[in-house]
Amino acid sequence: EAKWIFDRPESPLNIFECPANISPSLKEEIEKLCINAYTILRCRDWCRIDVRLDEKGLPHILELNPLPGILPNPEDNSCFPKAARAAGMSYNQLLQTVLWLAARRYNLQ
Repeated sequence: EAKWIFDRPESPLNIFECPANISPSLKEEIEKLCINAYTILRCRDWCRIDVRLDEKGLPHILELNPLPGILPNPEDNSCFPKAARAAGMSYNQLLQTVLWLAARRYNLQ
């Protein structure tokens, strides 16, 4: 995460737009690509999937990070919590959801 926190402490980077300003059709294409990769690679509970567009605007997966950084401070540009906030989840809701999914998988009450 440290590589994303700041370029200079007095001038932090703002390199992420979340959610991305893309067309509905591109959003759907990226979602299908990511869900397929997540399923094929048997990811569980969470992961961050980094996607880039090529020169033709076609999405490609750069990497799947099964243990993404989860820094709670929005100013730290931690991608996974930032995406959760964009989806309407608080940091606590994010962690509770992951914990609930794991507990359900292991039949814990």
